[in-house]
Amino acid sequence: MEENGAKSHAAHSSMPTDTYSLVRFTGTYRHEVDAKNRITIPADWRAGDEGILYVMLHSSGSHVVVMSPAELDKTTRMIEALPDVPLLTRQKWAEEVANAAQRRCVDKQGRMVLPSEFCEKAGLTGEVTVLGAMGKFRLWNSERFAARKAAEAGDQKLSNWVDL
Repeated sequence: MEENGAKSHAAHSSMPTDTYSLVRFTGTYRHEVDAKNRITIPADWRAGDEGILYVMLHSSGSHVVVMSPAELDKTTRMIEALPDVPLLTRQKWAEEVANAAQRRCVDKQGRMVLPSEFCEKAGLTGEVTVLGAMGKFRLWNSERFAARKAAEAGDQKLSNWVDL
């Protein structure tokens, strides 16, 4: 394994399959990012001993998005199928997503090494907020997330639209 937590391309054939494709990431957790930029995936979200996930810095730079290979495929297919968007634009956008996504291995302890540049830009050190979003999850600096939630206090609420 390379220092950043990714295995070289030649080793991909022996890597675990998409064990996370059936996992639904739900709930909110607080976890630590350690000095080696490792985060432990919540136990409820683990799909066996090891697995592959993809990480991307959100386009705003505010947080990191983590998704299964199946979710990454779904996202690129959705982009490629967007109506009223020229073919070359859709292809460019799908390539941008593929270029931004970094493959990460989840070890037997449920840990994954995050890219240092993502941690720096999103402020992921110490305690982070881990937010489930079904086929993906988001990693936020806990202070930034709290500020975001406070700023959104007056926004439309789901309970106005759905009886939950």
